Parts: sequence; C-alpha cells; structure tokens
Amino acid sequence: MSVIALAGTAPAYAAPAPTQAQALQAAYATELAANAKPEPVASRKPVVVAGTLEVQRGGRWYPLTDQVMAIYFDPTGPVEMSKVGTVRTTGTGEYAHRFGATRSGTWVVKYPGNTRFQPARAADYVCVYATGRWQCPVSPSNPDLDCPDVGDRVWVGSKDHHDLDSDGDGWGCDSY
Repeated sequence: MSVIALAGTAPAYAAPAPTQAQALQAAYATELAANAKPEPVASRKPVVVAGTLEVQRGGRWYPLTDQVMAIYFDPTGPVEMSKVGTVRTTGTGEYAHRFGATRSGTWVVKYPGNTRFQPARAADYVCVYATGRWQCPVSPSNPDLDCPDVGDRVWVGSKDHHDLDSDGDGWGCDSY
C-alpha cells in the first residue's frame, strides 16, 4: 500500500475574507433622513416619524427600497433610550410610523446596513406639552408667543421660554 502525501499552498491571488469593517467600507453609502412632526405637539396627540433612505451609486442618490429600520425614543431626562418599533421603506425609499406623544425627547431611526449598504442614523427632537406650547422652547417650528397669542393667564414655572412672566412669580400673562 502506498501513501500519497499532498502538499499545497493557497494561490498567490487568494485573499483572506474581509472583516465586517472592511465590508462596510466597501458597501454603498447610504443617507437617512428623519422628521418627527408636528413640533411641538400636545401630550397624547399623534407624532409621525417619517423620512427617506437613499443609497449612492455612481455619484447619484437613489431610493433604497424594502429595507427595515428600527425606531427608538430617547426621552428628555435620565430615562434611557428604548426601541419602540420597526418600519420598512416603500418603493420610493420613504417610511412613516405613527406614535402617541407622551413626553419630550428625541426620535432616533437606525438603519443597520449590511454587506451591500452602509448603516445610517437620523434623529429629530420633539417637545411635548401638557397645557400649552409656551412650555416648549422657541424654535423655527415653535415661534415666540406673546400674551395675546396665549389669551389667558398661564403657569410657566421656572422655564419661561417665551418671556410671558414679567414679574417672575411663575405665572405668565397676569393681565388676563
């Protein structure tokens, strides 16, 4: 009986399998947009988190369809961010999901990516008010209010975002 020993080496052109980081670098660039609205919003009213997911190929951006993303909510304060749902992009790369507004915080959408597409993340902050939008800071989506806009005496506490409390007692629009 004879024994044949086979010896060999990998061909010179063979390369080791790429690491996950290398695979993601080689993947197509993605861009994720997110908008949570309305801003600001009354407590217990709906907030819609919507946006688009696109991929860059050949220097142009195209909709990335039929992709699943996770939606997280990061409430203002010491409470940690938690996953609140998932959403899938449509044939136009768009997505939308409706939630009930319970407290102010940041809505975060995460696309995990894969070997073909890079991961992406987008976020949008929404102020939720209990009694009036004067409880939310002045911003482009929440312009400055004056007492005639409010039309009543209101509790602003220590956060008088709209300068409604002229005497500093916590109550705004004392003239009403």
